[in-house]
Amino acid sequence: MHIPTHFKQQDWHQVSTLVSEYPLACISTVSEAGLVADHVPLLLAKNADDNWCLQGHIARIHPLAKRLLKPLAALVVFQGEDAYVSPNYYPSKQSNPKVVPTWNYQAVHINGTMTTQDDLAWKLSLLQRLTEQNERAQSQPWQVSDAPDKFIEQLNKAIIGFEISIDSWQAQFKQSQNHSVENQLGVAKGLANTNPLMAKQIECFAQNLASKG
Repeated sequence: MHIPTHFKQQDWHQVSTLVSEYPLACISTVSEAGLVADHVPLLLAKNADDNWCLQGHIARIHPLAKRLLKPLAALVVFQGEDAYVSPNYYPSKQSNPKVVPTWNYQAVHINGTMTTQDDLAWKLSLLQRLTEQNERAQSQPWQVSDAPDKFIEQLNKAIIGFEISIDSWQAQFKQSQNHSVENQLGVAKGLANTNPLMAKQIECFAQNLASKG
């Protein structure tokens, strides 16, 4: 991934937060037919060696499961907030029309090795932790234990778990950092209705930059 200096994100805390808040990942691997991409919700966790890794599961009948009989190299992509940025958002356009549209976005790429985890207890623990993560916003979070034990046992046997080591990572948080504070605040105002979360992020960044200037 090409990352201009302005947009390079090197803070692991910020990256891990994005991975946890936007867990649906695109996993790219190489098969005999060529590149394959699969979309799977993942959990950022510590493995048995206390190293960060990604954990997930797929149906046993999934084509990827057959290829997981041996370790696979994988590129995992997570994407956070994104938004189209109109030149009309820039106050500087009034005096200098040399501006063009762009797209703001947050992306994380993780390279690692994908291996199978098919122990029933391991998979049950994963299901519980994934559920806890993704149900946390619910007023009455659903739990795996809410479903009948035999039903969960059947589903557990029908899936395989996997773990992806985090061998390297890179992240790009493109949020108008290459513009003046005035333009950043203009973008935040322009996105306030369509993407309030990114608008707030850009506004906070601009305010912090202004306070240092």
